[in-house]
Amino acid sequence: MMPTRRAAALKRLRGLSTRVLEHLAKLSEPSEVDLLHWRVEIDNWLNQMEAVLDHVGKKTAEEWSARITEWRGRAEKA
Repeated sequence: MMPTRRAAALKRLRGLSTRVLEHLAKLSEPSEVDLLHWRVEIDNWLNQMEAVLDHVGKKTAEEWSARITEWRGRAEKA
């Protein structure tokens, strides 16, 4: 049985969110080189997450969009 677009999108969001949260934790005491590298990775993952929001439904997309906005802010402040 093939997963639905919604199920696949949610799986992608959950998988990428784990990576984002791991890297946000790393931003607490990085070197200059690591800081830039991790910010770029986080930004790429957040962009990928935003790209699948159309497939999860309005309410779920709003919830994930709020998380993405918060994580993007945390990455920029680090």
